[in-house]
Amino acid sequence: MMMLGWISTALVLIGYASNAKGYYLTAMISWIIGDIGWIIYDLYIMNYSHMVLSFIIITINIFGIARLWKEYSHTNKYNNELKN
Repeated sequence: MMMLGWISTALVLIGYASNAKGYYLTAMISWIIGDIGWIIYDLYIMNYSHMVLSFIIITINIFGIARLWKEYSHTNKYNNELKN
């Protein structure tokens, strides 16, 4: 179970590095996967305050992915209209 904590930490750090390089979708996916691991680990060690934090971070990242998806869809629609 301790390995899960370290893997989750590594995924969260990969998320920070990806975000710093501008790879926002990769960052958010890394954070979500890492925080899911943290939630499992936190349940095991009964660290409920950190579990709630991880759940909130997952929720924020889901909204971020939805925003990126919306922007991407809008940009592609706009670019397609310019071609016609």
